[in-house]
Amino acid sequence: MSERSFLTKFVEAGFTRVEVLEISENKRTRNPEAYVVTLSAKKAPVDLRAPLKKIQKQIIIGRENAAERLRELWIFPVAPETCNLACTHCLYAASPKTRNPYRLTEDELSKLLAQVEGVGAKPHFLFTGGEPTLHPGLYDFLETINDKGYSFQLMTNGTRIQKETSSRLSKMSHLTKVQISLESADPKINDSIYGVGLYKRALGAVDSLREKGVPVTLAATPMESNEEGLADLERLAVEKGADVKYISLYDLGSAKESGLKPSRGASDGNNQSDSTLMCDKGVAYSERAFYPCPVMVKEPGTKLGDTLDEALSPESRQRVTKLREVHSACQVCLKGST
Repeated sequence: MSERSFLTKFVEAGFTRVEVLEISENKRTRNPEAYVVTLSAKKAPVDLRAPLKKIQKQIIIGRENAAERLRELWIFPVAPETCNLACTHCLYAASPKTRNPYRLTEDELSKLLAQVEGVGAKPHFLFTGGEPTLHPGLYDFLETINDKGYSFQLMTNGTRIQKETSSRLSKMSHLTKVQISLESADPKINDSIYGVGLYKRALGAVDSLREKGVPVTLAATPMESNEEGLADLERLAVEKGADVKYISLYDLGSAKESGLKPSRGASDGNNQSDSTLMCDKGVAYSERAFYPCPVMVKEPGTKLGDTLDEALSPESRQRVTKLREVHSACQVCLKGST
């Protein structure tokens, strides 16, 4: 365990005294910099059988500090339930059968950017869905964001990424990565979640993007159905020159309908380097309204307002705090930020 991991898991969890008892050679690895530390840690008695929750001070985003603390802005170019796939674990039960006509417009994006500039923020933009590439103007939007100097990323299932779009993306200097959904290095397991033939199409998108030098991350949701193959997925990512990001499974949408269960080791934050909750560092924008995070955009009673100013108001931030106490999805994030 790294020193950072130790501090996060123990010191920030309320231990008042930590004593190093022994430092010895780590015989499980050839890494000369790895070692075993035996510690004694004391704290007030707690019920260790209680559900794990991160003990952290909530970072309140508001109008007055948005320039510093509004770090992410999630954008849905199409409605969350608009997709060309019907994945078994989708938050929004998205499907090709849904018929939500919403599409982000150029004027809407311009007004959104004006609101961001109005609070002095410089957030990282995350274009997500649904499937964002279903919007015919998506790449124009990305170029607008790029030209204004904002960092951004695209989150897609990869099925509509072609050589031409890969080439266009490669010319956007502020694009940090394209995140492509892939649940397993085993085609059968992956396609049981996404659909027949989707494994091959996703890898085709990865290869097309990497050929053009575009950074790629493979996004997987650890579940009972794919947990045994996650190590192979990480090896595949290395082979393709990509990273891996694990996303928490929420008991919402298709996952709830299907009764899916998370991987047994999926509640520890996985491999994420940033444990800050999504609602502590950003807001989501979908169908002309703002929400605490992308998970909440279809949940009843979670809308924060029609403007960024409303979403950052004291009243809205209090609503976010309350949601964290009562909403089941928030409890998933508290166990391991996605």
